[in-house]
Amino acid sequence: MSWDGSKIKLRASELGIKVNDIADKLEVTRQTVTKWIGGQIPRGQYLIGLCTILDIKPNYFFTSLTESLITIPQHRTVRKKKVTPEMKDASHNLAEQYLNLFRQAPSPILLPVVRIKERSKENAIKLSKHLRKLAMIPEGKPFNFDYSFKLLKELGIYAICREFPEQFKKDIYAFYSKICGQRVIFINTNTNILDLIFQLLHEIVHAIRDEEPALIYDAEEENFCDLVAMYTQFPDEYVRHIARYIKGQTTGTVINHLKEVSSDYAHSLYGIYIRLHKAGLCTKITIGGADTLFKRKFKTIEQMLYKNNDPLHYIKMLKELSPLFIDLISNQISDCSTRKFAEWLGFNTSMDAKAVIEELERVKE
Repeated sequence: MSWDGSKIKLRASELGIKVNDIADKLEVTRQTVTKWIGGQIPRGQYLIGLCTILDIKPNYFFTSLTESLITIPQHRTVRKKKVTPEMKDASHNLAEQYLNLFRQAPSPILLPVVRIKERSKENAIKLSKHLRKLAMIPEGKPFNFDYSFKLLKELGIYAICREFPEQFKKDIYAFYSKICGQRVIFINTNTNILDLIFQLLHEIVHAIRDEEPALIYDAEEENFCDLVAMYTQFPDEYVRHIARYIKGQTTGTVINHLKEVSSDYAHSLYGIYIRLHKAGLCTKITIGGADTLFKRKFKTIEQMLYKNNDPLHYIKMLKELSPLFIDLISNQISDCSTRKFAEWLGFNTSMDAKAVIEELERVKE
């Protein structure tokens, strides 16, 4: 069992209690409470008093070894919907299904970590340029689906594509987790590939910043991740290029042009519209239902993976999207049951898993 002092802030936030209030009631300094939050265990009467103030039992602050091996930062939801305790529990339970798999993973390689204290626009642009360089994307070009997954590979981040639990399958496209020291991004297979680009970049920022998981919502951190993702996907050069073509045009012409470039470069229509709007370059029009209709031309992750229910196609696509994951799971075929293998792949039946196992073994020969 290990002490998790960060839960003091979580519970205090839920009750509307400030750290200073806790210190005053326990007749200790604010610095003492801060030390408890940072990892020092309060002793005797202080632990009892803390539990009384926060209306919880002492075991609330202690996590099992299994829980300590899995960390999940805050989630970015669709339209920034509030994350519920049920969503948090469901995402943790999903990550826990892969605990034994990642226990067998090679020791984490030395992965890049970016330490940024000031979450400013300037630092967001600087970090976005770093990510674009790692992905080796041509200067001035927008990020597309392929480059997003290429960046995951370059950063040594495992991508797991599967259907999400009912508790948040409509509200979360992807979320970042750390399992046994390995960086993992879970991807909702119901997500349209255009919507996924920005979300993956957002979660990648969480991964490379490698901060302690925030148990309470940190709006500044989320906004910073959004900002980095936005500049990574749509660099200033590309935005200025688009702006030149839509300047002075009618609403219909602007929307049609945005559709054309979005189709040519395979990125979100809504995403480039928002980027232009935030830059003050497209403020007098609204996209309306154009984005919904436009996205219908593009597939979801599920449609890409399960085309014709062909195991060979599935393996080929998964190798392209997540080579690190497919290599890891391939090495475990002989040591796990078909049922567990199906669970790792997110399949609903063992029959699907058996076909994939047979194809994987055939490919390896």
